[in-house]
Order: sequence, then structure tokens, then C-alpha cells
Amino acid sequence: MKIDICELMNRRLDRIDFAYRFDPRHTDAECVLLPDDITIPDDGISVCGSITDTLGCMTFRAVITVSYVTACARCLDEVRETLEFDFERMVLTEKIASNNSYEEDGEWDGELDDVLYVNEAKIIPDADIMEEISLELPSFVLCREDCPGLCPKCGHRLADGDCGCKDKKEIDPRLAILQKLLENPD
Repeated sequence: MKIDICELMNRRLDRIDFAYRFDPRHTDAECVLLPDDITIPDDGISVCGSITDTLGCMTFRAVITVSYVTACARCLDEVRETLEFDFERMVLTEKIASNNSYEEDGEWDGELDDVLYVNEAKIIPDADIMEEISLELPSFVLCREDCPGLCPKCGHRLADGDCGCKDKKEIDPRLAILQKLLENPD
């Protein structure tokens, strides 16, 4: 979403509040792709916050709430989760950004992390928000703390009850010849 900050830049206001929802598949910015096992429903990302101007220093602050669907890491059941985190960035105009071309080490790729740039008196925070979401998502999710997972032999969900594989004495076909030695000790 494009947020117009013309009133802040002209010093008519010192704060702009905003609240919006967006779908990463339909946004004005090119966003980071999430892992294939994560699905965010339409309008599943909520952004609520403000942009403040304190003596010429603009700051973007928001609370991001993400509803998503993924698979349990043990039993592959569908899990619906909600992630909420604080998001903060400095807001720089192009003029200010071009004056700061080098960091202390003398090398700079031209972009600062944790900065939103103004373009035609508007900022588009969606790409930065998606990048932060990808960093905040847990590496794996469980449907419940004590999820037993799947049977390693047949793939049956162990939460549904015992599959009977433990009672079956199946021998690895590669080692079947050794079973004959146990049966015939001669």
C-alpha cells in the first residue's frame, strides 16, 4: 500500500496514523517469497501504526499481525497460526539518502537496512514488511507440543492410534539372509 506522507514532509502534521490489510500476492511492491509450506489467506496481513516526524527525523512504527496456514512438522496436519510483532523503520527522502553514500568501512551497496525511502511523497512498506515476516516465521510448527508424528514404516498418523507396525517383525530384505542363521544355528 502506498502511504502519502506529503503532510509530514510539508510540516503540516507531525504524525500520520494508518491501518490496512494486504495480501502479498496483490501488492504495489515486489516482495520476498515465503516458503512453499506457508500460506497466507487473502488480506491475512494486518498493519496498524503511525509515521511520526520529530524535528525532521521521520519514523515508521507498526504492529504487524499475520494469519497463516502451514503443516505440522511431525504429522503434516494443517495448522493455523497467528504471528504478531513490532516493526520500525526510519523514513528517508531520496535527497537525504544520496548524501549518505558510504558506511564507516568505505563500502556500501547503496541501500540501508531498516530504512524506508520516500518516492513522490509516498512510501510503500509492504516489501520490507514481507521480508521481516519471513525472518519472524518459526522454522517449524507443531500441531501440539506432544505430537507423536507419523509411523516411520507405514506413514500412519500415530495420534489416531497404534498402526500395528511395532508388533510386526519385518526384516530388512538386505539382511534376510542373516535371519536364516538365527533360525538354524547349525
